[in-house]
Amino acid sequence: MTSRVIKNMWLRLMAVGMILLLFTVAVSAQQLYPMRKYDKWGYIDESGQWIIKPQYQMAMDFHDGLAMVKDTYQGGEVWDFINEKGQKVIQSEYFGFGTFIKLYDYKVSVQPHDHFSEGLVPVTIQILDPTYKGAGISGFLNKEGQLELYGYYDKVYNFSEGLARIEKGGKVGYINRNGDYAIKPIFSGGGAFANGLAPALDEATGKWGYIDKKGNFVIQPQFSKAREFSQGVAAVWKDFKWGYIMPDGSVAVPMQFRSADSFSNGYAFVTTENDAFFIDRHGKKVFDNELYTKLCHTRSFTNGAALMSVSPENRGCNSYRLAEEVILEDTNLLMYLNTDGKVIYRQELEEYYTINKIRRP
Repeated sequence: MTSRVIKNMWLRLMAVGMILLLFTVAVSAQQLYPMRKYDKWGYIDESGQWIIKPQYQMAMDFHDGLAMVKDTYQGGEVWDFINEKGQKVIQSEYFGFGTFIKLYDYKVSVQPHDHFSEGLVPVTIQILDPTYKGAGISGFLNKEGQLELYGYYDKVYNFSEGLARIEKGGKVGYINRNGDYAIKPIFSGGGAFANGLAPALDEATGKWGYIDKKGNFVIQPQFSKAREFSQGVAAVWKDFKWGYIMPDGSVAVPMQFRSADSFSNGYAFVTTENDAFFIDRHGKKVFDNELYTKLCHTRSFTNGAALMSVSPENRGCNSYRLAEEVILEDTNLLMYLNTDGKVIYRQELEEYYTINKIRRP
């Protein structure tokens, strides 16, 4: 076999390998979004095609490749974790609002508003021995459904930038992946780390500022409320108005809003005294005004799309109920908006009339 033939074979193999790599990346990059069809939930992709057919009582967003879904089993409510193929990977062993599994002598629970981050999800741990009178225990479950980290914490939150916020004795601190304190519980409140900073409530002043990973205030306490940094800015409340600041403490968007969510996928949802809309990083209103005229409520952008609840023609918004970011009941029309301002999926009017038991006009 000549060197030229060997070289050509090698080039072909490299080309095939590159195609397979690109195909793998394309598949893994597919985003799935929870959506309702009549009274069942499933998942659609960016083009509005059903990837996981509607079959659940409720479905949450995917994070780290897993999502929590609500199902019924023997007449009871169960919440399980599924992967992007719709396969159940962590199944609840008890009925109730959340995933409940038994590990050793523990009953481990995950609330539906919690999700995986950096491979772990926060859990509350109940010792099944009724004689136990010790301190509360919380920890983290891995994707195999096993306890990876736990300790005597009152409550734990998602890992972000390698640190997780914990509550103990009414104070907030931060632990690393070994469960050791990176910052001892000394703050009256706190949030997740992003851009190397986390919002923290100073007990002495009663104000929020931002700390570094050593627990030192980098942006001094001065805000009445403060959210985590997201996409390089953080929403803060000062002098009865919300605005956004940069990691150096300078103002990115002036204080002017009645409420302000964190930025996600380039946009943040804000409200004023008379209006509600998405803004860009410059604080400018985005998308067509017509989009907001029938808006009942909206979630922030997640994985490149925002789930919006709207009213049909000639009808007002129906009431809806949320519990810790979980939709318990919403009979308005649901639709998804992508970051280009394009509607990628909208429920049919027939669904609206059927769900609300209204005769179609």
